Amino acid sequence: MTTLIRKYPIGAFLFINYVISWSFLYPSYQLIKQSDEIPPLAFIGLIGAYGPSIAAVIVQAVVEKKKLKPLLKRLIQFRSQWRLLLFVIVVPLLLYIIAYLISALINNGDLEIHLLMGVSNIHFWFLAALPFGPMGEELGWRGFLLPRLLEKYSVIKSTVFVGLAWGIWHLASFSLPGAAIPSFLPVSFWTIALFCLNTIALSMVYTYVHFSSKGSVFFAILLHAFFNAASNIVFDFFNETEDFTILFMSYGLNIVLAGMVGYLLLRKSQKSV
Repeated sequence: MTTLIRKYPIGAFLFINYVISWSFLYPSYQLIKQSDEIPPLAFIGLIGAYGPSIAAVIVQAVVEKKKLKPLLKRLIQFRSQWRLLLFVIVVPLLLYIIAYLISALINNGDLEIHLLMGVSNIHFWFLAALPFGPMGEELGWRGFLLPRLLEKYSVIKSTVFVGLAWGIWHLASFSLPGAAIPSFLPVSFWTIALFCLNTIALSMVYTYVHFSSKGSVFFAILLHAFFNAASNIVFDFFNETEDFTILFMSYGLNIVLAGMVGYLLLRKSQKSV
């Protein structure tokens, strides 16, 4: 087993990651679906949510144990980069605000601005998003997998690979409406493909932050949390709508904007090196 992990660290990471995550997340989601309230046993899903990080630690310990400590240190790698911190907070919100505004204006949606409620709830949605995807995943995706891929492939190829692997990782989550694919969309081949396109587009921004922060997992976690919280924060600012066309268009536009912005930032950062 250890020989296979050393020979195929990327494949081993994905295999261990998926097995751990799906083994705990899928039964957890089924328990939630069968109950009116979240049953205590459903919290086993938290183990699955940390599958990417657990897999990263296991594979790194087998492949090159002396680099495990530096990998874990990147969880707290923060060097007073205030401009980058502002980018990580503002950009996810700004992208979704622009996407939502364009969609609402095109479709004649009502725009009620609730500035006080929007601002006052930012910390709540951020903290609600933080313990699950962001803290459980980023040591694996941007801490372990992305640097490994960058040793062999181009920045864009590595980014697309991580984005696709990240999207596929949510397979168990597709069994619970709203857990990954937005609740206003049905689960189908096309919505799963759209979701994976979303994770690829977002990965462009993540890779830019990875380079800008010199591989900090801390900044990746913050970025992940604000992307996850963005739609809820924006709905607080503009009053949540049930108009399918507005919701679907804003979701699609956010994918396009994230992909374009991330790609352009990556190209610019690579030219400046």
